[in-house]
Amino acid sequence: MARMLIPCALAVLLAGLVPMSAAPVPESTETVIRLQVAPMAAPRPALKYQLLPEVHELQPGQVVHNFLKSFMEQNYFFFNKEAEEKREQYLTMPLADLPLKEIRASYGTNSGLRQADYAARLETVDWQMLPILRREGINALLPEVQQLRRLAAALKVRFRLEVAEKRFDDAVRTAKTMLALSRALGEHPTLIAALVGVAIANMAIGPIEEMIEQPGSPNLYWALTSLPDPLVELRKVMQGERLLMGKLLESFEDPSPQSAEQLDRLIQELDRTFKNQVDKFDAAKYVKKKVADSGQLKAARQRLIDAGCDAKQVNAYLSEQVILADEYLTFLAERDELAKAILLPHYQMQTVLAGHREKASEEGLFLGLIPAIRKVKLIHSRLAQRLALLRVVESLRLHAAERGGFPSKLDEVRVPLPDDPVTGKPFQYRLEGGKAILQGTPAHGEEKNPVWNVRYELTLRK
Repeated sequence: MARMLIPCALAVLLAGLVPMSAAPVPESTETVIRLQVAPMAAPRPALKYQLLPEVHELQPGQVVHNFLKSFMEQNYFFFNKEAEEKREQYLTMPLADLPLKEIRASYGTNSGLRQADYAARLETVDWQMLPILRREGINALLPEVQQLRRLAAALKVRFRLEVAEKRFDDAVRTAKTMLALSRALGEHPTLIAALVGVAIANMAIGPIEEMIEQPGSPNLYWALTSLPDPLVELRKVMQGERLLMGKLLESFEDPSPQSAEQLDRLIQELDRTFKNQVDKFDAAKYVKKKVADSGQLKAARQRLIDAGCDAKQVNAYLSEQVILADEYLTFLAERDELAKAILLPHYQMQTVLAGHREKASEEGLFLGLIPAIRKVKLIHSRLAQRLALLRVVESLRLHAAERGGFPSKLDEVRVPLPDDPVTGKPFQYRLEGGKAILQGTPAHGEEKNPVWNVRYELTLRK
């Protein structure tokens, strides 16, 4: 699962990455988001609006199964083909064109969405996945994870309805539900769930942008500032990935010499697993080729001894065990070389891994099982950058409310501003003819990707 699910998750995620805002216009390698906004001071009290449920809203209960209960007796609403096609239209059409009466009738009081609001305001997140991961390993199924993305899409339609009707308190309530769902997925001990959590958070960004553009929309600077950073945690996720591999690799934790029959069974099991999970990789053929090379065999045996393995035991290993044990140690080292930096800010991870080349699966027996950690971090950082950009956008509305216009440079803004999470430096900003232009720096290698090259162009509504 570790290798095969990551590409699937990346594909699923792309739909949540493209900004859904007031008229995003792709220009060349950029995505330009043009917003006409009104000056707006911070609400009083300043924390009147929050984007995650507050403690006073919470009550005892289990978040996960209550989110899943949203689908009960709601087959037509969530799974009917015609209903899904309409939902896709509601998600993509301009806000002004939404058939509000039609959407209100099916989304405004839907019991499944009300159940999601309830679930988001419970205090215990328990996916009950650890026993499953220990038992099933990389063959564990995660049917509930993708279903929750379907729930988020329905919530987004309701969010857009509330924005279009200028029911901002209701819109903030839905934003809380979506971001609570996103954050809960960061408590799931798999990378696929975290990526879906990031996708759901990205889905919420478009309606927030649309709300910012509405006359009378409250300023969300302090609400955005109050969000946890990162919104979707990766610590438990990465530790879960280590657990995920435990069942498959547990045989390699035993250093004692194994018989030819034991090794043959082990290689056959690896072969079956890899042919299903790692691009049909042929484990038996790989091991046989390594064993036939006396130079590689001798070097592998010496690496095991140098790594601290008992020399007497290593010298008693059959050739196949020497290769398998050496490949296992190579896998552990390579996995941790990547994983050690994933919790760092993006620019620090780039520094730590500078010059490190990720090895292809054919370069090592287990290397195909290492998740695409750099790509995961890329997507994770993309969300952090989008949220930070929104916070700066709202700071510009604060400044305009105080001073009558946009600042000529960001240093003039009187509230603290976040740095670009990708670079650790201030965002790019300029004022041209009364238009505020704000953008982040694309990650290395993504300079021509419009998903990463997001530029806000803000004008003040007269």
